[in-house]
Amino acid sequence: MISSDTSSSRYLALNCAEERIQVVLGTAREVMFSEEVHCPGQSIRHLPTAIERALRVQAIRAGDLAGIACVRGPGSFTGLRIAHAAMHGLSRPHAIPMAGLHYPDILAAQAGPFAQGGELWVLTYARKGQVYIQGFDAGAPLTPVRPLPVALAYEQLEARPAGIFLLGSGLRKNPEFLTLPGTIALPQILDTPMPAALLAAACAAAYSSHPPQPLYLRKSDAEDNLVSIAASRGIPAAEARKHIPDFE
Repeated sequence: MISSDTSSSRYLALNCAEERIQVVLGTAREVMFSEEVHCPGQSIRHLPTAIERALRVQAIRAGDLAGIACVRGPGSFTGLRIAHAAMHGLSRPHAIPMAGLHYPDILAAQAGPFAQGGELWVLTYARKGQVYIQGFDAGAPLTPVRPLPVALAYEQLEARPAGIFLLGSGLRKNPEFLTLPGTIALPQILDTPMPAALLAAACAAAYSSHPPQPLYLRKSDAEDNLVSIAASRGIPAAEARKHIPDFE
């Protein structure tokens, strides 16, 4: 394992977990470049050009980077794959160390100063009537992150002590969470990592020559719709299934 340092080494951080792509370049001391694009389902079009701009604006080569980190999840299946592919593709020819970042940890860390004196629960949108949910207390995880149907997540939060704080895209997509008694919804601006928070996570990460594994907690839509997709292409579902490894 390669440890990151706190010097002037430059790190690149990528996030495609939700509807926005984020590219941040900088050191432990400062953000040197930041770009965010709201592009649902279009990260493959915008991520490579944003990375190219980051390097060009700072007049550095990919090989000058001390490390590349990307959010490993949970989040959009396609977005996570694209971010990891971009990181691996940039790293491989230059032997740049890589690291994976846990999305709820970043959101909880930046929201910490706004959630003093109570539990903080991060809920991000998971589609199919679900949210990814994880609780924190004073920055330490209370639970592992997991996908839950909205109704079950609501019940879990309803059973928590009064005065808990909530944040994340799961609140905005499922406004019933905003009516939970005894809870405080943090400002929507905290639902997305700020550049400094994303870069701080990247600078503090543990780097390796091996790419991190994406954190997939639910099947992709393609897997859920395999039968209809295969039928539209004239392929037996059983044959198509052989080309997709078991999710579990």
